[in-house]
Amino acid sequence: MKFLLVLFLVLIILGTLCDAECYMRPPNKHGCIENRKRYKFGVVWNTDDCFKCKCKRRVMTCCNVVFTPQNYDKVNCVALFHKRTCTIRVVRKKNPDMPCKIYNGVG
Repeated sequence: MKFLLVLFLVLIILGTLCDAECYMRPPNKHGCIENRKRYKFGVVWNTDDCFKCKCKRRVMTCCNVVFTPQNYDKVNCVALFHKRTCTIRVVRKKNPDMPCKIYNGVG
């Protein structure tokens, strides 16, 4: 049983080294606590800072839902974060109404 728990934690840590930003916390016997709010087991919710959280009996996990573009012209463009919609828009520095191309790494 301990081996499975260690394996699970290693997989979670390796997963967080990828694109997603996640954190875990242990629940208490009544559920999960996040930002001074209590959630029952089985509940999924979004936080004000753009994380999606899940409350399970063994662990509460929260992962960032914002896609952060990496491959764009960082000299002429800037990534603008919109907290209300949990999105990032890449626009021209000199003309924020004009979007920038995001490269997909192919070609």
